[in-house]
Amino acid sequence: MNRHAWREVKRQLRESGAAGAVAVLLVMVAGAWGGVFWSVHLWVDRELLARGRATTVVAVARGPAQAASLQQALAARFPAVGVTALAPRAVQEELARWFPELATVLLTLDEKNFPPVLQADVPPAEERAVAAWLRARPEATLVESSRAWQARLESTVSRILVAGFALAASLLVGCAVVVLLVVRLLVLAHADEIAIMRLIGAHEGDIRRPYLISGSLLGVAGGVLGAGALEGLRVALQGTIPGLTVATWLLAALPVAGAATAAAGAAMGLASLPREP
Repeated sequence: MNRHAWREVKRQLRESGAAGAVAVLLVMVAGAWGGVFWSVHLWVDRELLARGRATTVVAVARGPAQAASLQQALAARFPAVGVTALAPRAVQEELARWFPELATVLLTLDEKNFPPVLQADVPPAEERAVAAWLRARPEATLVESSRAWQARLESTVSRILVAGFALAASLLVGCAVVVLLVVRLLVLAHADEIAIMRLIGAHEGDIRRPYLISGSLLGVAGGVLGAGALEGLRVALQGTIPGLTVATWLLAALPVAGAATAAAGAAMGLASLPREP
């Protein structure tokens, strides 16, 4: 592009004003929002839903004697499974650590109010067999598997992810609409100039290109700001969610996605500009 075309792009960006700033803001929020959801989804999948990780099966026994009998039977039936028996006092202390706000109340209760618990570390392939075997034993009153809550967590995360991406997509559509309106207003404002350019022999590409570039630059600016906001959120959440990372490709993709969305809006806005007869 020549120097005149770049001056035209700068002028259009300047004239876009508040509407252009709104388009940039929409892309920034959409990019940061979608990036956070995607990064948290990857963290949950890696840290909490790892398929190769050993599964924990917990069985609540009816009493100490039943717990000892169940532990022996489990070790005989599944020799490769590591079994840990938690006495009522150990269960009481463990619950106090899980719920520190209730620790004072829990530790003052009689330990007889807490049942003995068996905790089995099971390979993923044997989780269903071990859980089914324990549920069939009369010594156990309740059997739960970590794979069960992982499945519930995965389902919940999937629903939240779909909702988050739907909102991000809605924001990007809003950006495209705003850019469309901005370009149409600019086309109407520059109608006389466009007519003069056509009279002196300017090509249609030279007339339309600055509008597409200025719209794309609005999207790029929003994408860059969104990538910066996403990285800032990652740093802020690092203490709360250890191991949370943001993929480099995701940061690089935000400006590209913003540019593509805004360019699409600009292209639709240029539909109001009739071609030279």
